[in-house]
Amino acid sequence: MPNQYAAQVYPVPNRFIGFGKEAPGSSGTAVAPTATVPMGKFDPADKITFLEDTAWRNAMAGLYNLIEGVQISDVTMGGPLFADTIAYPLAGILGDYWQSVNGTAGTATTLNGGTSVGATAVTLTSATGFATNTIFAVGGTGTTSEEVRKAISVVGSVAYFTPALYQAHLTGAAVTPYGGVTNYTHNFALLNGTGAGMGGFPNAQPCTYTITDATGVPATFGARQYAYAVPTELTLSGTSTGLVEWEAKYTAIASAIAAATPTSNPSGVAPQPSWNTTVTIGGTPYYNNIEYKLSLMRKAEPIFGNNAQQAPYAIPRGWMTATIGMNFDPAISEAVYLLFYSNTQPTLTIVASNGLAGSSAASITYTAQVAAFDTGVITDAKEVFGYDLTAKLVGNSTNVGPSAGYGPLVVTLVNGTVAY
Repeated sequence: MPNQYAAQVYPVPNRFIGFGKEAPGSSGTAVAPTATVPMGKFDPADKITFLEDTAWRNAMAGLYNLIEGVQISDVTMGGPLFADTIAYPLAGILGDYWQSVNGTAGTATTLNGGTSVGATAVTLTSATGFATNTIFAVGGTGTTSEEVRKAISVVGSVAYFTPALYQAHLTGAAVTPYGGVTNYTHNFALLNGTGAGMGGFPNAQPCTYTITDATGVPATFGARQYAYAVPTELTLSGTSTGLVEWEAKYTAIASAIAAATPTSNPSGVAPQPSWNTTVTIGGTPYYNNIEYKLSLMRKAEPIFGNNAQQAPYAIPRGWMTATIGMNFDPAISEAVYLLFYSNTQPTLTIVASNGLAGSSAASITYTAQVAAFDTGVITDAKEVFGYDLTAKLVGNSTNVGPSAGYGPLVVTLVNGTVAY
């Protein structure tokens, strides 16, 4: 018998994961990735419900047929947090979105005619200060109606751009061009009511993504895609001796071979050391926090129909909850314990930064108006006493975006991405 050798192998370090936003009303229709998300963990699992035929046949066999039923996939992923690409899991689990520009504003003009959700052009009262590649904000600066875009072209008084607008804007709304731009601020909150949110999805449903797993192994194009990807859990954590980390769990339709070979295009943003973090509770900084773990949990339930397809007819999103666990060491007083014992329900802010300045600056900020600490325990596992606490983040009318309503927190990113 001749010797057998592998014709080729596929090294794990060559793997990359891409995200592509699906079109409104077309969740489940796979799209090519537009962003590469660096990860250290990606564990996909296609799941097929097999239906057993055990009907009696005047024989002693226990199984006569195994028939494919419905299909779904579960994907767990994560790794170091990058303050640009973490936007994709945040958008998928929260849904509401608004922006601002950190730069030098030019002379503002107004909309000469209202715009609707999905618009890719605006008509300006004056196009002075606008040209191809001009960064501009639509909506009042510093408000939840502000959206930031980059002009693809300007023809007369009409500016064209992508991505499409996520909000409707009335005639006379402010449009502000920018000269020098340092970076951009992106805010994510819980999508409520009938708001369209990020991507134009209605009825409080966050946008969905196709996640592409490029391993090289699948035939022809080297990648599998998980469309209609819906996050059900997102955990963001920081331990003072390590990097800021994230982990997410997704439900998606069963994987399929990609329609084309994907291209890797990771950004140059670096991950963040957790020590460069500030924790503020009730307006007071707590320098003895050594670890936190924020968990966003989203109810999502695939619904299968008698409709000639194995994939779910819909994966609707329901309520979302947010909790946080925190470790304080050393205990310098009972101050953190009294947050629990006295049920003060203070504000909570955590800011994790890469520590750089100017256009290189990147950060993530978690802001909760009502942190209800529900457990508090003194610990003696180390040489000095410490405290372990947990809190539920309570829905309130402050931590909300354009869709208003109630939300448990706002997550803010600062980076060099114009818009998501």
